[in-house]
Amino acid sequence: MKIAVVGLGTMGLPIARKLVAAGHEVAGFDVDPQRVELLGGASWNREEADVLLCSLPNAEAVVQVASGVVTSGKPPIFVDMSTSPPSLARRLSTELGGVGVAALDAPVSGGPMGAEAATLTVMVGGDAETFERIRPVFEAVGGLVVHVGGPGAGQTAKLCNNLVAGATMAALAEACAVAEAEGIEPRVLYELLSASTGDSRVLRNRFPLSGADEAHPASRDWVPLFALHLMTKDLKLVLALAEEQGIDASVAEAALERYEAAQAAGHGGLDYSGVFLAVRPDAAS
Repeated sequence: MKIAVVGLGTMGLPIARKLVAAGHEVAGFDVDPQRVELLGGASWNREEADVLLCSLPNAEAVVQVASGVVTSGKPPIFVDMSTSPPSLARRLSTELGGVGVAALDAPVSGGPMGAEAATLTVMVGGDAETFERIRPVFEAVGGLVVHVGGPGAGQTAKLCNNLVAGATMAALAEACAVAEAEGIEPRVLYELLSASTGDSRVLRNRFPLSGADEAHPASRDWVPLFALHLMTKDLKLVLALAEEQGIDASVAEAALERYEAAQAAGHGGLDYSGVFLAVRPDAAS
């Protein structure tokens, strides 16, 4: 299958490489030509592809790429693996369907490490028949591939996941700030929480006290696995969705305040576990 991957960032590049390894003919497209060189592989016009796959940082970039597809009517299948509003997925499904292009929203969870290991969770919304036609594309990068429902369902599932992850990290940051102030050693707290009811995948991947696990961002200068500004964006998206449905999402609202404070303090480019830096007592100093 010929696949055009648009966006070769921390997620798009390893996804593209896994597609190449699975035997697909892949051409990469990015605003940074050096990223395209890192992928290598095929070089052809993206309208020649069977599938155009987006992995982009925001909805505006997705709309820009989709506009080109609407104009050309090619390729026949458009897949957005970015995290975007469900309303955008539904709109693109209608607009692209009008020119004969099938659209799927297929955001992922698992971060760059999951992309490198092909263990991503892939949450797909859109036409079930189209999903089955290109299921091997998703299975080349995913450990769990699920067709969630109609257009926008994949994005809804991803935003629900990030609400839980973002709120969990905000609570974990507060717990770590209290423990640190009380003199509890990071490794001790990590061992206790990971063996108790406070355990979570968020804790095990990005405990926000340095020295507990050398692989976690807090021990590596907060190098992002998933950037704080992206979590801020996703919490805003899920809050907008909750408001549309008349749902009180006060926990998400409180978490968003923490991330916005961290972003205002200049931590937006750090891993989202860096929200801890806005919680500790010296945050304002």
